[in-house]
Amino acid sequence: MRINTQLMTFTALAILSSNPIFAADAMKDMEATPSLGERITKDAVTGTLMKIEGGEYFSIKDNDGKLIKVHVDKSTKLDKVMEGDKVKAYITNQGHATTLQRLEK
Repeated sequence: MRINTQLMTFTALAILSSNPIFAADAMKDMEATPSLGERITKDAVTGTLMKIEGGEYFSIKDNDGKLIKVHVDKSTKLDKVMEGDKVKAYITNQGHATTLQRLEK
């Protein structure tokens, strides 16, 4: 009986620890990743997300202290971000963000 209990406990632990839901980072599936084309052809802005205006415009204070306003829409690959997050935005010449990533703090 004792061996059966130990075997059941071991089996349950093995199943739970191998389950990707428990092992993976919850934000990993939510990451916005720029394409190779974006990395080559788009300008990138890295800084702190200062303000979200109406869900369409994000103000980013870059590492030089300059405030840059970028446009986002349904076509933007977008991580879940909040004001105060460190971000990196790949933007077009027209100021549209094609990808906006949340960076590690």
